[in-house]
Amino acid sequence: MIQKIKNIVRLLVPKKLRGYIYKFRCRVASHLFPLENFPNCPDFFKQYRHLVKNPEVTRKQGGFVYKDNFYPDYLHVGGACHTIFKVAKKYCKGKGIDVGAGFWEFPGSIPIDTTRGDGLTTDIDEIERNSLDYVFSSHCLEHIENWQDSLSDWVSKLKKDAKIFIYLPHPDCKIWNKSSVFVGDGHKWIPEPKIIKEAIKELGCEILDFDDGPDSMQSFFVCGRKLK
Repeated sequence: MIQKIKNIVRLLVPKKLRGYIYKFRCRVASHLFPLENFPNCPDFFKQYRHLVKNPEVTRKQGGFVYKDNFYPDYLHVGGACHTIFKVAKKYCKGKGIDVGAGFWEFPGSIPIDTTRGDGLTTDIDEIERNSLDYVFSSHCLEHIENWQDSLSDWVSKLKKDAKIFIYLPHPDCKIWNKSSVFVGDGHKWIPEPKIIKEAIKELGCEILDFDDGPDSMQSFFVCGRKLK
């Protein structure tokens, strides 16, 4: 029946007028049912209206131009960790945690998060020292002002020979830099590969693997092994 009605509309209503009707319906629907009000909507839905009105940002098909660089929409949706899971699985085995897991915890890990997702039910202080085979964290450390203390705490949870795997936004990616219009005050500092590698080594770990990036998610990773 619905298809018959559509066929009748095509016959009776001129193509140009059908286009105007469709655009009108879309505008009405967007006001009555804003996408950002849907439960568990992507982060991007909540940011879009703010971004398109910002004079520092230019909207182009498929993404945004910010400070003379084009950044595709997929960078804003969330879940950057999926890009690095395949690599992380080589090192992160056994019992471990994902700090800052959000809605996308590392497979098989105990998720930990202070703002959303299943990780809300677990506090990192509940994890015993020297008890884990790995600590995984993606796009979390940049949100912590006293990040050195937090990183030290994460390493303290590891057994000897256990792995620490950190995935972070690359400093060249300007949308994720501290105080950008995309992150505001959400990012407290700008991580750099050299700084993270040095910090991990200072905490008694050797560097097993790394990629200074930027990769497809404009990020980099460092993996270390606890020596004692």
